[in-house]
Amino acid sequence: MKLYPVTDKKSWRLFHRAPHRVYQGDPLWVAPLEEDIESIFDPAKNAALEEGEAQLWVLLDERGRPAGRVAAFIDHARNRALPYPVGGLGFFECVDREDYAHALLETAEAWLREKGARAVDGPINFGERDKYWGLLVKGHEHMPLFQENYQPAYYRRFFEQRDYQPFEQILTFHGVPKEVPFDRFARVIERLKARYDVQVHTLDWNKLPQYAADFCEIYNAAFGEYEHFKPIVPEQVEQVLRQAKPIADTNTLGIAYFEGKPAGFLAFFPDINPLLQPAKGKLNWRTLPGFLWRRFRTKHYGTKGIGFGIHPDYKTKGIFAFITNYLAFPETLEKYTDMYLATVRAHNTEAVSIYFKLGVGVQRVHIAFRKALARGIPIEPYTFIDPDHFTVDK
Repeated sequence: MKLYPVTDKKSWRLFHRAPHRVYQGDPLWVAPLEEDIESIFDPAKNAALEEGEAQLWVLLDERGRPAGRVAAFIDHARNRALPYPVGGLGFFECVDREDYAHALLETAEAWLREKGARAVDGPINFGERDKYWGLLVKGHEHMPLFQENYQPAYYRRFFEQRDYQPFEQILTFHGVPKEVPFDRFARVIERLKARYDVQVHTLDWNKLPQYAADFCEIYNAAFGEYEHFKPIVPEQVEQVLRQAKPIADTNTLGIAYFEGKPAGFLAFFPDINPLLQPAKGKLNWRTLPGFLWRRFRTKHYGTKGIGFGIHPDYKTKGIFAFITNYLAFPETLEKYTDMYLATVRAHNTEAVSIYFKLGVGVQRVHIAFRKALARGIPIEPYTFIDPDHFTVDK
């Protein structure tokens, strides 16, 4: 076997081919879009590279075939707010060979030590925490959502053999929109309307800058206390929404206002992964017509929650009930047969508690692991829950 750094188009092609060998014959796997992965390591598209570094490798077996891959990265700016420097590794794929897996992980760890990391998290994304985060440990029988990690069960063995410890539990909830108890929310809303002026507005593309600014105000206030928090700016939100405009549904992108002030947001996108599966990671002139045809013919989708937050000043004002009930348009309930609330951290007890009120259950679980790269580094995991106590089989 040989490991090669990814430095040019040829090595990128090998990097993208590795998972196709791992998942050969797996009917549930959906190849991530190659352009999407490459953008994460493009300084022009990923702000984490302004003060961060990254390196990718592909492993070739004895016959010169791609058999594994991994990426290592470190964000020096974010580390300044942490007790010790933490690196990350992700986009790990490997055939079921322990020697291959150890070679990939050892190479990534050694690179991170050279860059000053004292611990490593993985498998994670380099940037946003709402995609490509964690190792799938429960729910292998389900097709992944768009930008959600899907891995073989044997990967866990590779990480645990190298002393990676479970550090953070990420939950994907599933429910049926038509079964959400909207009538209960309606009763709460009627009581609150008598006391407060609460309005909910969905995205208007003509007012995108204002939507983005209000979204950021809520997001930065709601999540500023978390360890990995990095403030977002309106330009980032605008960019994401413009990129998603071909698939976005404005009826599922809402912001609640309390007495005219941004108070909460709830955002869903249609899950396009089933439409992307035949493209095999390439959305280009050859595969795009097929994707558009499948999108045209598809009448019912799953919907993926990409964000939910309530401004701390309005947590007791019934904002969740208002915004959830408002988004329950009849055409929306008819269009979306399944609802997925993804990348919810188990230690975010407030969000977990609220989601359970929707009548949803945990369908998939991912774990982000942490490993000390130097002596004396304490590993203190976040709170985990038993997902079997909150599972709804649908």
